[in-house]
Amino acid sequence: MAAKKPIHYFVCSEGSDSLGLDIATDDNTIVEYFDSENDVDLAKFAEIVKSKPNCVQKHFIIYKRDEYRAVETDNVENTYVFSSMLRYRILPKLVAGTETIDTLIDGDKNLENRLAKPERQPEFKLRDANGEIIPDGIKFALQILRGREEDEDEDEEDEEDTEGLSKEELFLL
Repeated sequence: MAAKKPIHYFVCSEGSDSLGLDIATDDNTIVEYFDSENDVDLAKFAEIVKSKPNCVQKHFIIYKRDEYRAVETDNVENTYVFSSMLRYRILPKLVAGTETIDTLIDGDKNLENRLAKPERQPEFKLRDANGEIIPDGIKFALQILRGREEDEDEDEEDEEDTEGLSKEELFLL
């Protein structure tokens, strides 16, 4: 079995601490750092990747502040942004050549189209603590106020009900 070619990362040194120490070995990568977001030059990065024939030639990755951007080497305008949560799903497909940036973008569009759009419930009226209706377009935050004696008594009863239960059983409650 032939070894997989490494994918090339360009990492903003301002956010490199959160990249993870194991990325170079975990993903078979080449990592180069740039100083700040102002130093991003996609054409230059593409030329650097093309000059290294032993790495993945179709794509490279720009990483800054927990955001990954896959960039097509031959068309640097074609990019796909993804989070660190999706790294292990997307990178192997790009490296193996089973996905392209275009197919990833198309997949996202298809998913958005399939997701149900929430319908507004016309009878629902948001009310404030005084019972007044909050008009549409107003920003709000929910606060749960505690401190009444009745609430404290209920909390104590809840604690007594969970004594002797394992962590797994508490999690399921």
